[in-house]
Amino acid sequence: MAITLRSSEALDVRGTAKFGILTALAAIFIDAVIAHGLFWENDPYWTYWITKTFLIATVFTFGTAFLGVGMVQGLILTAVHTAILEIYYQWLAPIGLPQQPEWLDFNHLWTTGVPVHYLAILTGYFIALWIWRRARAVGEPARDDAASPGALAVSSLIATVVILIVSGIVTHALLLGEFPGITYFVQHLLIGFVFVYVWSAYVGMGALGWLVAALMLSLTWTAYGIYLGPTGLPGKVVYLTHHQHWSAVFPGDFVAAAIGLFVTIRLLPRLTPRAALAVVPLLALLVVTPDQAHAKPRGLHASASASGEAHRVIGPNPVDFRSAQPASGAIQINVIEGGNRWSAVQAKDWIDLEAQFSGPDGAYRVQVDKVMPNHPLGRYTTWNGVALNHQMHGDTGIGTPKLPLMKPDISLYGWGKVWRDGQLIVAMAPVHAMVTSAGAMRGVMLEVDTEDKQLQGVPGGYLTVQWPRVENLRMPTRTLRLIEAMGWAILIGLAVLFGWLAHRARPRARSDS
Repeated sequence: MAITLRSSEALDVRGTAKFGILTALAAIFIDAVIAHGLFWENDPYWTYWITKTFLIATVFTFGTAFLGVGMVQGLILTAVHTAILEIYYQWLAPIGLPQQPEWLDFNHLWTTGVPVHYLAILTGYFIALWIWRRARAVGEPARDDAASPGALAVSSLIATVVILIVSGIVTHALLLGEFPGITYFVQHLLIGFVFVYVWSAYVGMGALGWLVAALMLSLTWTAYGIYLGPTGLPGKVVYLTHHQHWSAVFPGDFVAAAIGLFVTIRLLPRLTPRAALAVVPLLALLVVTPDQAHAKPRGLHASASASGEAHRVIGPNPVDFRSAQPASGAIQINVIEGGNRWSAVQAKDWIDLEAQFSGPDGAYRVQVDKVMPNHPLGRYTTWNGVALNHQMHGDTGIGTPKLPLMKPDISLYGWGKVWRDGQLIVAMAPVHAMVTSAGAMRGVMLEVDTEDKQLQGVPGGYLTVQWPRVENLRMPTRTLRLIEAMGWAILIGLAVLFGWLAHRARPRARSDS
């Protein structure tokens, strides 16, 4: 039994399977590079990507089998998929990151989760629909010329090399001011060649094809850099920050890809192997790009301080402030949040914490300059050491349920040194600190070894101190808002662009004569 919609295009069995898979791949790509790579800037790990890809393929293959393909079908099936996804997370799999057990909060699940997931998957559907219609209109394969496989391979290689040369100049010399390493260009050459060849063969470079190809190639390279590709190899390993990827790499590579494809595909359509030998040596120009060293990790900077009267918890429960005693002192916190991608190599957060306080049992000093990328026992996520505006405690599964649900402005996990009355008593103790400017537990809270309570020479084996007033809180609020605005703009822009392209490529109704 088939259901027909206006302007629907019915597909056969094989066509339905191909379209479902194409939609899944395009949608998960947009979800990875825009929703998670830009909007939320986290990496849900491979189990998420595989499971969600099959979920998309299931929903759209099943729906396409009954509804066919079309603009309205995309709107409907994307809504169905989004509802299933959010329900799945709410009641079946509330843990969002299997490698790091971070529970999905209300914002990621519903507030931004619904519209962001809907736009990302809808954009993927429109990409698949546009490619499908374009290929059917031009013919399989969707080529604009009758070039042989050898000629297409040569032209694709030449185009990729030219793009990389322009990228080295625009992205890395002008925008970033550093040489990304030979390995970086080798990796991007491999990705770029395959992309250009497949795109030329199945989508084509005619009309707007070359410009859309430039956009998709720059997004592909950006996604690779976010999740997999460091710079600096083979000499060093440096992962670019969220800001660098989207303010420099993506726009720079888009310009480079547009120039490279226009020159090699539009102006020089007849490329030969002999021409390749003349262009490839130009890669040597890339090595003149200046290098630049960075002492600290690059990322989002935040700081806070507190001083004066404080509360020191004494007793069996490290967070029971009903048994607190007066204390006094000061704490200064400076952090850099370098991103929430979960490879150990990418743990580039930075902490500088200095606290001094005194109470009835003596004077203490705590110093933290080493991040805790992962919880020692894997009990919950530590966000690579620094988290900004993330929920924890309460029923989140992060921290302790003995504290109410909180969303600190700054939260840090690190390894610290502890002195008592001027004498070093421990050289590496687990430290957790939170800066909360509003809501429950307002103030600056410092916890040292509160889970295991094995801090030698300290009553109860732990330290918990809270300053009730936050001083000099500085957050990267403008940057965070800019990132969110940029995420919305790119998501909406891509949805509109590929929706327009798919609508423009729709089959024309034949007139009866």
